[in-house]
Amino acid sequence: MTKLIDLLDQLNHRRTFGFMDDFDSYTDAERWTKVLANSGSASVSDGAGGILTIAPSDNTPAANDESYVHTTNALFQFAANKPLLFEAAVQFTEADTNNANIVVGLMDGVAAGALADGNAGPKSSYSGMVFFKNGGTTVWSCQTSVGGTQSTTVTSKPAGGAKYQTLTGQWQPISGTQAEAAFFIDGLLVARQLFTFTGAVAMQLCAGVKNGGANMETLDVDYLAAYQLR
Repeated sequence: MTKLIDLLDQLNHRRTFGFMDDFDSYTDAERWTKVLANSGSASVSDGAGGILTIAPSDNTPAANDESYVHTTNALFQFAANKPLLFEAAVQFTEADTNNANIVVGLMDGVAAGALADGNAGPKSSYSGMVFFKNGGTTVWSCQTSVGGTQSTTVTSKPAGGAKYQTLTGQWQPISGTQAEAAFFIDGLLVARQLFTFTGAVAMQLCAGVKNGGANMETLDVDYLAAYQLR
């Protein structure tokens, strides 16, 4: 039986909903669901810390092959008086100079085409807040979106390499219709955007990778986390 004092400890953060997944295991369609458009994979293998590896192709990679994982349910939504935080630690090494396409963050309706073909970035209409990296570039970009209204900041922060990078998104409503989104890479502020969130729909936490050419690009995810005020 739980003692009263223990119950109080457990309820200390009851006004906040969310989770952090260290990827000690992966079972599809439970917390996470795969989108494997071109015989790719998303799996956790033996290794210290727990790493989710997302690959967009099988053994015959081609341009625009893509794979994503997303929360099975849309658990988060921009709303007045409900600040939101997400974070991920990710790593990838370019297989073909600069042709990897990467997305990490919050997006509704994650499916094939979440990253557009032809190194064109996130899809043209969605509710969300994401970090992304386009094929043909070597830096991170940040985007907020409500429907087809999108704001994009191209940072000077290099994307990828041998070390994991920590991507943090903070969303703070400042009125019943407007909010400020702040993006941090390895703890440093890289973008700040003011936008109207009226009409936003519920979103999934996601990560994904898409080939920009006929070479296999792979994304490793150490953890994914998101929390929002109830």
